[in-house]
Order: sequence, then C-alpha cells, then structure tokens
Amino acid sequence: MLSTLLVCKVFLFFVQLAHQQAVLAQEAPLIETSLGRIRGSVLTSRKGRDIYAYRGIYYAEAPIGSRRFAAPEPVQAWNDTLNALADGPMCPQELTGALMDEDCLSLNVYTTNETASNPVVVYIHGGANKAGSANSEIDAGPQYLLDEDIVLVGIFFRVGAFGFLSTGTEEAPGNYGHLDQVLALKWVKEHIYNFGGDPNRVTLLGQSAGSFAVTLHLVSPLSAGLFHGAIALSGSTTHQYLLDNKYWSRRLAYDLGCPMYEAKYLVNCLRQISWEEITNASVRWDTYGILGSNWNFEIDGNFVLEDPSEAIGGNRINRVPIITGVTQDELDFDSQFIQNNTDLIADIDMNFGLYAREFFEFNSTGNDDERAKSIRQFYYNESSINQYNLLGIGQILSDALIGHGVYRLVQLAKDHTNVYYYRFDYVGEKSWFPDSAGMSQGACHGDDLNYILKRRYLEINDNSTDMLMVERMTNLVASFAANGSPPAIDNITWSPYTANNTVVMYLNSNSSTGDPFYVDRYALWDKLFPLAESSAGTQLPAVVLWAFAAAWNILF
Repeated sequence: MLSTLLVCKVFLFFVQLAHQQAVLAQEAPLIETSLGRIRGSVLTSRKGRDIYAYRGIYYAEAPIGSRRFAAPEPVQAWNDTLNALADGPMCPQELTGALMDEDCLSLNVYTTNETASNPVVVYIHGGANKAGSANSEIDAGPQYLLDEDIVLVGIFFRVGAFGFLSTGTEEAPGNYGHLDQVLALKWVKEHIYNFGGDPNRVTLLGQSAGSFAVTLHLVSPLSAGLFHGAIALSGSTTHQYLLDNKYWSRRLAYDLGCPMYEAKYLVNCLRQISWEEITNASVRWDTYGILGSNWNFEIDGNFVLEDPSEAIGGNRINRVPIITGVTQDELDFDSQFIQNNTDLIADIDMNFGLYAREFFEFNSTGNDDERAKSIRQFYYNESSINQYNLLGIGQILSDALIGHGVYRLVQLAKDHTNVYYYRFDYVGEKSWFPDSAGMSQGACHGDDLNYILKRRYLEINDNSTDMLMVERMTNLVASFAANGSPPAIDNITWSPYTANNTVVMYLNSNSSTGDPFYVDRYALWDKLFPLAESSAGTQLPAVVLWAFAAAWNILF
C-alpha cells in the first residue's frame, strides 16, 4: 500500500514538474501577417491571465542616413519567422541603463485571444517630446490593462531633434515623430485583426506629450479613419505654446559646429553626426529641471494644416468621442526642483517677465509684458516670490502647460462630438512627485496613468488599496474602447460635457460628478490668450479650409 502510494506521489510530482516546464516553455501562438510570420512570448496579467506578447515588431525602415529628419518608410516584408520576444530599443534620449538605438521604430502588441475581435487601445507615450517609450518593462507594462478584453499596442517613435527638428522647408519640415505614429496606426489598421483586434474599434491613449499627439491626430487629415476614439490625459495642443523648432534646430547646429541657416547645409551636416552626440547636445539645454518642451509640432501643410484650436473650433476634426482631463495637482510641485536655488528664485522674482518664455512657454516681450504682469499679479498678488511660496509657480506651470489647454479642448470640441471631462483626484501610495519622505503630495502629473499601465518605478503592490483604482481605470479605458462611452462609475452615469450640461467626473475612491474646476484660473488664460491670438502659424485661405471641411464631412 505504501509502495503504491509512493509511486503515485512520484508520478504526480513528475506530472506537475512537466506541467511547470511546459508553462515556462509555452510560446504565444504564431501570427501570420502579410509581412511575415511573428513569434511571441507569454506574460502573465495581474489576475493570472496569459498575455500573448509580440514585442519589437518594426513597422518602419531604420530612420538613419538620408531617412534621418524625414518621414518614415514602411518596413519591408521578411522571409523567416520574426522573433518578437523582447522590446525593441528605445529611441535616442537621455536615459541610462536601457537599450537605445536610432533604429527604433517598432511596436508592441499584447492580446489574450488572437482569434477574437476585441477593441484596440494604442498607447502614445509622453515625455515632453524628448523622452519616454512604450517599453514593457519600464514605462508601459500590459499586466493591468490586459485583464480586460482588449488588444494593446504600444508605439516607439522618434523624440527630441530626431522627431521634431525643423527648418520650415522641404529639407526638414518637422513632425517626424508624429508621422511615425501615423505609419504605426496604418500598420494597426492593416494587421491588428491577426492578433484578435478589431481594426474598426481603435482608441488612442496618450498622456502628457502623448496627449498632445492625440489632439493632433484629431485634426490631421493623415490620421482620418485610423482611429475611432481618443483618450487624452493631461495635455492638449489647444494652448498658447510658442512653437519655435527653427530656433532649437539652429541652436543644435551651432552647438555641434554645423551651418545654421541654409537648410540643406544644416541638415546634411547633422546627418553626419552620431545620434549620441546630438542627444548629449540637447540634454545640456535642460538646466532647471522643470518640465518643459523645446521640441514641438509644426504646421507643415501635411500632417497639421492649421492651428489645432481653429481646426477643432471649426469642426475640421476626426469626429470621434473623447475622454480628456487633468490630475488635481498636475505640476504644482514641479517648482520644488528649484527650491534650494535661492539665487535663481530671487532672479525670477525680479525678472518674472523674462523667465515667462523659459518656464511658461509663451512669447513674452520681457518684464514689461502685460500678460506676464497679469499672471504674476493673479497668482502672487503683491507678494514676492521666494522658496516658501513656490506653489504659485507650480500652479502657473499646471495651468500654462497642461490645464488650460485641456479646458480649451473641451470648450472647442463639445459642440462637435461627445467629450467626457474629468479631474483625477485620487492620491495613492506612489506618485511622480513624492515629498522628502517618499509620500505622495497630491494627485500629480502622470499619476492617473499609474493605474492603467504597469511602470517599473511606480508599480502598485497587489495588496495595496490602490488596486481599487487599477480596477476602475482599466475598466474605464476598456469600456470606452469597446463602446465609445465611459461606464457608470460608482453607479453614476458619466454624461458628455455640453453647453447646457457642464458636468465633470471627479475620479476618486468615491467618485462624483460636479461643476467645472479652476474656473477663475482658466478664465485668466482665456482672457490673456484669446483664440484669435493663439494661432501657432500662418492660416490657410478660408476657401481652402471650407473645401477641406466640406470634403471631411462628406467622407467621414
């Protein structure tokens, strides 16, 4: 009897061992596409689901040589099976300890059922147009979101000078990073059904600079028909930003000893310089540590035809449902990076108007600039600026760089499509802006994304009470991607924001709806930067815009 029992136990042990080895060796299903066969790997979701991960799939040819500072070219088909088992390299930027290369135009696809027809979420990362990635182990793990029935795609695209250098001429028109995204979206439209995704239900998800990109796809004719919903977290191009890529392009040329003015000479010289040298030169411009973006989009007559505010206000948009909003505190604590630099703070106090362009990204004429004076008066009254009241600088950063642009997006888009406006108020255990003791100071810029994608340095523990928000935010994204409208939250129906129903969803552990927030603050920016003066470039003739709008309405 004991001998038989022992044999059974040994047998069960080897069965279990064989099963464990089979699981460890398990491969994701081979995917057949018109480009070639793709092999993936298996990850595990937070709740234990198998995630079939296909990482490092190139959608474009290497943007090197003559392809540097140029629109991307579609990848060629391959003969052998592509081993898409790990993330591709990150695009050149300031970051140590990660694989990085200029040949970086790849994407990651995650699915749980390659035979289904699930809604698709395409993630466009942030990073002030100079950093960031869709890396599954650092910035954009699928383990939270893939507990929902969706397909997730993360895009790697060019950033910094490689993504946005512009001379304003045909030699270097700019917007390469955004054109990378367009090409990736075309790849999704053509191939995502092979991974169990529905090409007719594609939702863009962007945060910060990624959210800026989402709002550009809303107005770009090149993006028409490539997506069906938009989630824009903490960012919109409907703002007063000063667009000056030409200045930074010449600055880069100067710093690297290249010609500065004739575009063909400038571009030719910079194409001969290593990506490492170009990246290091750009990094040296960031001296204060406060969030800001030197590189930005261009009104190039191709990807962007006109100022986004005028396009959205004039209904020249991809009319898709939109979720957009901000976190309660955004960049309020960003000013703490200069807290110990008392000389700099004193200089800002004495020369606020001169620093406005550097920090708040509008074209201030200097200390006599009336807009700068009004901003200083509103946030500081008659007080001096010192190291103990830097919250005022932080709130200006929040409104100038994030909040007012999102507010204006809502006001402009609400008459043309369903817009769902939120403020994220939940303060969790992890935050991009902890205090000196490591505790969260508020609901800061990027904190809402922590509950949608797994991030290495902000990972949420399984036993944390923050898992409530993981459940809430992943369900919100997945439901919107599936249906074009958000789900009920805490048994509350989230209605679109309209002229007669100015409802905001306040996302928290106990969510609620209410009236708009920061009304007086945003009214100041509306007054100082009215729409007629916020144009970022020369407008197209009215007859062309009317023709474009008519064609858009007929086709879409």
